Amino acid sequence: MVYLFYAAIALIMGLVIFLTLRAISSGLEARSELKRDGAIDKNKEDPYIFKSKVDDENDKILKKLKKKNLSPEDLKKMYEQIQKKK
Repeated sequence: MVYLFYAAIALIMGLVIFLTLRAISSGLEARSELKRDGAIDKNKEDPYIFKSKVDDENDKILKKLKKKNLSPEDLKKMYEQIQKKK
């Protein structure tokens, strides 16, 4: 009976350690992904402002469009095309 009790304790401890390591590894993986994308370096400037990758991509597209000096009609056409894609 004592051995069964010790086995149950060992099983519970093993499960706790497994779940802990799994959570830590997923957190480290997420952090490494942010480092690869450069989001951590951007957030060091102001740690309370988090931008998504989509916002950065949209800003790049907007800068390219501003350089082209498009007419309002062209902008409307582009807007309609974007709305159709969604």
